[in-house]
Amino acid sequence: MKIENIKVRDIAKEFGTPVYAYSLETLRTSIAEIKKLAPVIRYAMKANSNVRILKEMLDSGVKIDAVSVFEVKRALRAGFQTDDICFTSDVFFNDDDVKFCLENNIYCNCGTLGMVEEYGKALKAAGTGSSKISIRINPGEGAGHSKKTNTGGPYSKHGIWHQNLDEVKRLAKEYGLTISGVHTHIGSGGDMEHLNRICGKLVEFAKQFEQVEIVNFGGGLPYQYDPDKPQEDISGYKTVIDERAKLLKDHFGRDIVCEIEPGRRFVAGCGTLIGEVRSLNHTFDEDGKRIDYVLTNVGFCHLLRPMAYGSFHPIGFVGDDLGPEQDLIVAGPVCESGDVLTQKDEEPVARRLPMPKAGDLIVIGGAGAYGHVMSSNYNSQPLIPEVVVDGNQCTQTRTRQTLDDILRPETTT
Repeated sequence: MKIENIKVRDIAKEFGTPVYAYSLETLRTSIAEIKKLAPVIRYAMKANSNVRILKEMLDSGVKIDAVSVFEVKRALRAGFQTDDICFTSDVFFNDDDVKFCLENNIYCNCGTLGMVEEYGKALKAAGTGSSKISIRINPGEGAGHSKKTNTGGPYSKHGIWHQNLDEVKRLAKEYGLTISGVHTHIGSGGDMEHLNRICGKLVEFAKQFEQVEIVNFGGGLPYQYDPDKPQEDISGYKTVIDERAKLLKDHFGRDIVCEIEPGRRFVAGCGTLIGEVRSLNHTFDEDGKRIDYVLTNVGFCHLLRPMAYGSFHPIGFVGDDLGPEQDLIVAGPVCESGDVLTQKDEEPVARRLPMPKAGDLIVIGGAGAYGHVMSSNYNSQPLIPEVVVDGNQCTQTRTRQTLDDILRPETTT
């Protein structure tokens, strides 16, 4: 949870709390690790779309997976070229999405039969644009660190069901489309066993499309948030990808571009969320046991993952004369009882931590992925600043919202 050479107290003093801080040194280490795994690496920018992080990806030769036209436009503004971007709109196109992609030569990955047909109709109406598309396939199973992040299997809305590929071929023929890519993504935070098996399935699906050029094995690389446990080793994934690439070449008689598109594994470890302890509280359970609460200014409007998924994040306190370790439930300021940072199985649970006092800082690690991007103005809380740490340099990339910023889209008449 350390921010290189910059003290947490200094960041809090200069930028206030809560504040997100990203270590570029940690990010670069992750990029180097992941770039070894496959010939083409994409970054699932939904994990963290901070412009400085996008530029770091660009400078490292990492391409982009975007899940909305707004993300596509954000990537273009960060300096990516149209050829660097794949637009995966998972379940449907919004108004003018296809038109924008056709006009700007953005490669589309279609996740439902309806999307394939909609792209074909738009291409036919436009009379111009690329006929090449990719399809996202639901392989019949999924995996994730939570049911809410499992994106495969019969109870997932994502992807064209693997038994409906003949219908894809029919639509492609009807509208003159070329299925040049196949893709699957079974969820965020699975394990290497699942990834290995799904890679094998995707190779077999790819063989059904004679003009395929790209096979994208998705993301979902595991990441260990608990610093007391060893980090998940992903180095063996390179062998998995290499073996699949050989099978594809043997079948098609030509090289097939193999891609992966991690998000969380890239950025989770580079982010730290710094807040402040505001007060302490306690209750007693039915057996008379005292329950101690540490109340902070970090709520689920700033970091949603614990409330949404029961996710674990390492937590520490910074202050003079911290008290002895004891069981503490750490919570935020939002008016729901679920606004708790220490959870397990989506329930509040005490964690053994040193007792802080009001005014001490709380430091939350593993906050680089699905942190700021999932924050909100709930309770009219302002979106909080982001800073990037690079050696001894600390640069603000987003300022704290004001009430005027929040109210500006509204009308008073």
